[in-house]
Amino acid sequence: MNDDQVQAEFALAAWTRIETWLRQHAPRTFERLPAPAAQDDIRALEQELDLTVPADVRAFYLVRNGTGPASDFDWPVSGDDPQPTGYFLPGGEGIGPLDMLSVWFNGPAGAEGLDDQPHQRHLPVSAGDPDGFYGLYTDCTPGGGYGLIGSYGEAEIPSPGEETFAAYLTQLADALWAGRGLEDTAAPHVADGRLVWD
Repeated sequence: MNDDQVQAEFALAAWTRIETWLRQHAPRTFERLPAPAAQDDIRALEQELDLTVPADVRAFYLVRNGTGPASDFDWPVSGDDPQPTGYFLPGGEGIGPLDMLSVWFNGPAGAEGLDDQPHQRHLPVSAGDPDGFYGLYTDCTPGGGYGLIGSYGEAEIPSPGEETFAAYLTQLADALWAGRGLEDTAAPHVADGRLVWD
């Protein structure tokens, strides 16, 4: 088994644990998880952005096209709209659907914002709001950092990380099942059937 297969399996195992927790404790969040993305849509994203999506990120998207329905990643049109369920990761972030990634790519995390490094490819995978001004990215730049996740924010240089998307999902699953926070976040809780992780 090669490293890509190992990373994909780790991501799937961690995500299965997360979904099991959601099914048991946060049914509203679980019920609103989206269908899988299509392999052709992932390939189209790769061609559009001139990058290769890491195996663990690809494996996630082949199970779920984000952490909530696409409507959660649009700005609400009314204050009466229900609270979105897709932003349940630590810090109130959510993994966006594929069609949002190309939008976010043109923001603070993407290569467009780094004129001095035109070959750099940071693919934003999570954000705290539909604009994608801050969140996590996976490094799709060929080389030693390929596949590692980092953080980004508006008016900040992206900060590289030292772990993979699969490792991040594993930490999330461990924290959920232990009922504890992750790094500097409070412990997750459930409100009105949805997971909230401030």
